[in-house]
Amino acid sequence: MDAQNKKAFFTGSGIPVKEVYTAEDAKSLNLEKDIGLPGQEPYLRGIYSSMYRQKLWTIRQFTGFGTPAETNARFKYEYEQGATGFSIAFDSVTENGFNPDNPEVAYDVGTGGVNVCTLKDMEEMFFDLPIDKLTTAVIASPFPACPLSAMYFALAEKRGINLQMLDGTTQNDLLLFTVCCNSPGTIPPRHLIRLCVDLVEWCAQNTPKWHPVSFASYNYRENGLNAYQELGLLFANAIAYIEEELKRNRLKIDDFAPVLSFHLAAHNDFLEEIAKFRAARRMWHKLARERYGAQNPKSLMLRFHVQTSGSTLTYQQPLNNLIRVAYQVLAAALGGAQSVHANSYDEGICLPTEQGILLSLRTQQVAQHETGVTNVADPLGGAYYLEWLTNEVEKHSWDYLKKIEDEGGLVKAVESGWVHREAVVAMNEYQKQIQNGMRKVVGANCFESEEEPHQVPLFRPNKEALQIQKAKLAQIKNERDNEVVSQILQELRQVTEKGGNVMPVVLRAVKAYASLGEICDVWREMYGTWEIPFGKIA
Repeated sequence: MDAQNKKAFFTGSGIPVKEVYTAEDAKSLNLEKDIGLPGQEPYLRGIYSSMYRQKLWTIRQFTGFGTPAETNARFKYEYEQGATGFSIAFDSVTENGFNPDNPEVAYDVGTGGVNVCTLKDMEEMFFDLPIDKLTTAVIASPFPACPLSAMYFALAEKRGINLQMLDGTTQNDLLLFTVCCNSPGTIPPRHLIRLCVDLVEWCAQNTPKWHPVSFASYNYRENGLNAYQELGLLFANAIAYIEEELKRNRLKIDDFAPVLSFHLAAHNDFLEEIAKFRAARRMWHKLARERYGAQNPKSLMLRFHVQTSGSTLTYQQPLNNLIRVAYQVLAAALGGAQSVHANSYDEGICLPTEQGILLSLRTQQVAQHETGVTNVADPLGGAYYLEWLTNEVEKHSWDYLKKIEDEGGLVKAVESGWVHREAVVAMNEYQKQIQNGMRKVVGANCFESEEEPHQVPLFRPNKEALQIQKAKLAQIKNERDNEVVSQILQELRQVTEKGGNVMPVVLRAVKAYASLGEICDVWREMYGTWEIPFGKIA
């Protein structure tokens, strides 16, 4: 349908919009209370007064494939080209807490991400890289988040880095593999959240610059949910972690809220995405201040990473993805992100090539150094439509959060299949809009070409990764003190059973070169594995 024939217009999330907005649409706003200034409550306009004048956002590409040595080479390439942070993409074997010698997962070793099994792999992956100068994101699903984080911490200690100064992030998001992926090896969510919060608790006390969770609404959005559903689930997840920690009576909200972080998506509706980022900051401020009584300004500031949306990339006319990614990066910048990952244009057809990585880096560098968007904090603040839309996204997000809480909160909504049903409905509706032409996708359902106008290089991972990783693990098991490993794993079971924090024992285990699978098997044997409630989705 051509734009001039439309009878009604909507945002990407279905919020109806008028033809023009005026001061009348923003008259209900209290400038001081509802908007404020950058660096001041409610932080709608950004968490720092001078924003990118003070520090440019971190350029952090999600990277990993094959073996740790291969990923090390890619990290070095990115660093040489100007990346200012690292972000580990693990393979599904690692994300599910399995070892590469498990025959059930052999075909997935090193495909779609890097395989990491022991501390030796972490050492290889970051060989000769300055982890004391750049931050790292350990993009681990919640089940292996504790041991994978512990491997990175052990690596830092071996290099003489004080953990009090170590800067970075662990994904550790409860929904990541319980809703957004089919994870055959994870434990039930009600037990899983305990491990998630153990990491948060330990890091708040021992690694104050490390963010032990990055609530990943990016992944929810990739499952078809819209902007306000993304925020509703984001904060339902954060609430679940906060409630789990507070009920332990070990830490108060200001003891751990400053280390919480968030990971949002940048989708295609440019202005709605900017409004979403701004609304998210104000929502977090209200939650932390009004619901939990936080007083520390660092508890009230929403710090977030943005990744451009892989689900918007097409395999048809893949060079078009360069333009999509550039707009999404710009939305993240205008929305005040602290770090950004720009997807590579070729991700619709393969893992990123070096050319794809380079263009992603350059997209961000052009935005930082040539466009002028970093000169002013919240440059779109005060625009009638943007302020109105920020309010609308926030109102819809609060309503969606209430729906989740009416289901009994996040964990119950996951275990019942409610969240999965929401994603299925959203995905089907999104696809229907593309199929009937209501949602235009250039090159896919409009402005199509009979032949691809440009040829692009393809990347394929190393087929030898499985054998390399299996041989390395066998050598480690032969050289380590297996009696010590066995004793530590038994202690891990005991600490878990007693409700103690598992991280001190996990750290000892990885330093003794216990494998990821051995550590996760302790919890699998205790709690069993959880299956997504597909039967409750229809």
